[in-house]
Amino acid sequence: MLNLFTFLKRWFLIGVLVLLLFLFYYFRLYQYLSFDAIRASQFTMKEWTAAHYLASLSLYLGLFILIIACGIPGATFLTIVGGFLFGPIAIVYSIFGTTLGGLVLFLAVRSAFGSIIKQKSTGWIKQMETGFQKNAFFYLLSLRLMPILPCWISNVSAGALNVPLLTFLSATVIGITPACIIYVLAGQGLDQFFASQTSPHLSTLLTPSIFFPLLGLAILSLFPVFYKGIRKLRQDR
Repeated sequence: MLNLFTFLKRWFLIGVLVLLLFLFYYFRLYQYLSFDAIRASQFTMKEWTAAHYLASLSLYLGLFILIIACGIPGATFLTIVGGFLFGPIAIVYSIFGTTLGGLVLFLAVRSAFGSIIKQKSTGWIKQMETGFQKNAFFYLLSLRLMPILPCWISNVSAGALNVPLLTFLSATVIGITPACIIYVLAGQGLDQFFASQTSPHLSTLLTPSIFFPLLGLAILSLFPVFYKGIRKLRQDR
């Protein structure tokens, strides 16, 4: 009985997420994560959101958390849609959804693989784990700020390498805030795209004026890590 409980404790959550991920792609639900799908029902969605705000918000956050927890690339899309449906307050909603969804995936990966890596890892894997943990906040912050990397990468990396929970949460909230602000504000202009009978693409929304500032912030967040490395080299000489 104890072994069964230990097995379920370690693998149940990650198993559920993997199953949901499989079902998502098996039933091709990804087709609904598109601007064409939003455009086809934009007026209905707007009216229903206005008439049933709390229900709409609950559905939005639930979907957001589920998408992030399953590692499905959809955070940027849902953040933009949040701006379209809820306005500027969607910045708070998207930060909450991304953080909570990431936390679920983080805990699932840490439960399933973190103990294995902690107990059995040797050599370069152990060194990578130790190095990542020492600078976990700045590494995670950089990954979060990167406009070209899906957020599941940092969630899985942090969980597998046993990053402290508080470090994970603080780096996540700070790191995703700039992008959330940008994409929510972009989402408020979806009406103009739909009115012109065109659908925006994430690649077109990620213009140089958005891409390079986020990339610059990501690089800037790694400066403390570089400084520590240079300082350590000088001390070792």
